[in-house]
Amino acid sequence: MSIWKGKHLSVEIFGTSHGDRIGVRCGGFPAFSVDEEGLQKFLTRRQGGQGFGSTTRKESDKPEFIWSKDGKIEASIPNSTKRSSDYDNLYAKPRPSHADYCSYVKDGTLDYAGGGRFSGRLTAPYCVAGGLAKQFLESKNIRVYAYLSQVGKVKGRGYAEGVTEKEIASIEGFPSVDKKKEMAEEIERARVLLDSVGAVCECVVYGLPAGVGNDYFEGLEGKISQLLFAIPAVKGVEFGSGFDLAAMHGSEGNDPFYYDDGEVKTSTNHAGGINGGISNGMPITLRVAFRPTPSIGMQQHTVDLITKQNTTIKIEGRHDACVAVRAVPVVESAVALALLDEGDYYEN
Repeated sequence: MSIWKGKHLSVEIFGTSHGDRIGVRCGGFPAFSVDEEGLQKFLTRRQGGQGFGSTTRKESDKPEFIWSKDGKIEASIPNSTKRSSDYDNLYAKPRPSHADYCSYVKDGTLDYAGGGRFSGRLTAPYCVAGGLAKQFLESKNIRVYAYLSQVGKVKGRGYAEGVTEKEIASIEGFPSVDKKKEMAEEIERARVLLDSVGAVCECVVYGLPAGVGNDYFEGLEGKISQLLFAIPAVKGVEFGSGFDLAAMHGSEGNDPFYYDDGEVKTSTNHAGGINGGISNGMPITLRVAFRPTPSIGMQQHTVDLITKQNTTIKIEGRHDACVAVRAVPVVESAVALALLDEGDYYEN
């Protein structure tokens, strides 16, 4: 199991990819009316078997809830379509760029069925917690959206190019504001070659008031980043103009303030809506880099931890050619949980 404890919330994710079930235990949630149909629709966005190079493994992902009146929630999801035999040839042979070798060093684990406790399958219960957090924030008119802005070498429009909330909110199916066809073709090319491709997911938060967060170790960027890096395959996070700020002068990268009908705004948003770890009232904007899915069908070099010899493997089974496609709602979940945990703006 893996446990995150924030200021108000706690989230415990349990289970393994090929165990009987996976689930989540949450604590500290404020009381609100849950839309279970809406939550199921959110979870469906994360499911496999929906094209665009995703795994053909398709679970129902219908959570079984245990509700309580003190802010504690437990939900479990059965694993009904696991095929552990797909991984028999991988015993003691760590897959390149997976957690296999590191988990072996850590606790002696040699069973590589699915991804075990490190599997992207565990993002299903993550989305249960995040979907609930999103619903509460929406009741306060705080909207969290994510979408793919890049797949491999195919780049679409993002917040830096002025994509609007209306455009993001209108996306259905494939999580891209534009370049849907080209991105799908990039993924398919990788799949046919028994390979995979990386991607960039952007997230924008509208309606968050100024004053959320704090300095240094309690900064809003740090909290959001911690929850984003819990998502398998995430290798980079930047806010606003991020690394592009390194090539700017202060006169280019600063965000000048101005009044708009008595409300303080900034004329640009290079900071991504956060100054000094505290929200400034502008949209929160961030980008998340996903590595290519490590599970590929091409032959790869590895080692046999039993015989102590070099060897090669070919990974069988059902895998995503671009894991980021199904990770878009997981990004929304991470950001929503971080914002909900800051808490001061909803306690009253």
